[in-house]
Amino acid sequence: MSNDLPEDLIVEIFSRLPTKSLLRFRSVSKSLCACIGSPGFIQLHALRSPKKVTIIYKIRCDKLVYTSLPENELSYNPYSGVKPLEYPFESFRIVGSCNGILCVYESGKGLNLWNPSIRRKVAVPDLRSSGDFLVHGFGFDSIIDDYKILRITRRKSFVYTLKTRTWREIASPNIPFSNVEPQSCIFNGALHWVVNKTDVFDVCNNSYIMTFDLSSEVFSTIDLPVPHWETNGVTIIKGSLAVISTNRHGRSWIWVRRVYNKIAASWSRAFEVNKYINPFKGVRGVFVRATNGDLLFKNCKVVGAYDLVNQIERRVQILTCSSSVVDMNVCDESLELLDMGTSCDQGSKSPGKEEKQNK
Repeated sequence: MSNDLPEDLIVEIFSRLPTKSLLRFRSVSKSLCACIGSPGFIQLHALRSPKKVTIIYKIRCDKLVYTSLPENELSYNPYSGVKPLEYPFESFRIVGSCNGILCVYESGKGLNLWNPSIRRKVAVPDLRSSGDFLVHGFGFDSIIDDYKILRITRRKSFVYTLKTRTWREIASPNIPFSNVEPQSCIFNGALHWVVNKTDVFDVCNNSYIMTFDLSSEVFSTIDLPVPHWETNGVTIIKGSLAVISTNRHGRSWIWVRRVYNKIAASWSRAFEVNKYINPFKGVRGVFVRATNGDLLFKNCKVVGAYDLVNQIERRVQILTCSSSVVDMNVCDESLELLDMGTSCDQGSKSPGKEEKQNK
């Protein structure tokens, strides 16, 4: 085929195909396999691929399974009819997602990087002597072109880089905090969490946003809008940082932080949530559906979608009447981790770069 079509046209065509097809086409020829596995092609493919909603369910006998569907295929029908796949982790917590990779903390086993689109995972060596962790974070450093995992313990902080496969100690945040949101939000190359101040007991003003720049590895803070009451995590709405706050009467507002003149930034109320159906009280982790702007969230063992314009809440598809949602995340479809780690299907290492390095 390469004799009949120019290489740039082949890349143009194949970069628009789903990962499932690309994995099959790697066996066509050595040149095509090398092309699909190249960093440039993987990056281009990720830019052109749809975002996927990954939902983890608990079914009979506490078995965990998951579905991963493009946003435009997500249904509001009672039952999806989608065949689930076996979830490769047991007792777990999703740390975050970036470029199609989910960072998953598995209780008693440690951290893993997992790509649900190609079902590959990479185990991260644990820091057994670091003490109990307060929070993990995961993201991509565009300066050094590498993925990083952050771990903050009560006394120290560490960063893990995927290319070096090593942990190193860094300077810790200089403001004591507690009650960190389990999932961070990546915005402008930095991780963002809502945290509580340990020495302030005013319920309405005891929280702030802690940030961690993935390139400079420096912590900073952002004040929340006042009054912010109970703030349910950080998300991104129309290219701006946003938070959802709920007062003691159960009413919620969505605040958006807009930057003016590339310097000053301020919070403004962008939306008021329908007070009669308010679905955001107690919610942790809100994602924006790119296809229509709906807010996706997990609440009461189901995934809901909230229409900001019409102020309507709908439940997203479920597997069966007895299944319950354990967690969810929205990430890109990508080929990241293609020649790394192990396959979740076979449990064997790929015949790629790692095996060649071990020879």
